[in-house]
Amino acid sequence: MKHLYGLLVAATLFISAPASACDQQEAVDLMVKLSTALGQKAGAAQTEEESLAVAAANARVNEAGEALAAGDTDKACEIYRAVAAQEGISLE
Repeated sequence: MKHLYGLLVAATLFISAPASACDQQEAVDLMVKLSTALGQKAGAAQTEEESLAVAAANARVNEAGEALAAGDTDKACEIYRAVAAQEGISLE
């Protein structure tokens, strides 16, 4: 009976895990897609304002990279997705 209870608790915790959870491979994939898109935006920037926006986005990507290097893949993915949404970049 204790074993069954333990399985139920584990299943409940698994089901209630945040939907944004991602592993290292997914985080790296998001980083590559986002970095590539931001590089293209930087090359297409025509004003100083556009360039500064890309630079700010890249600073956030670097912050996510630090989180990823520290093993916090959830934080890294959260930042990558937020930057992509803010910059209108699809990560699909």
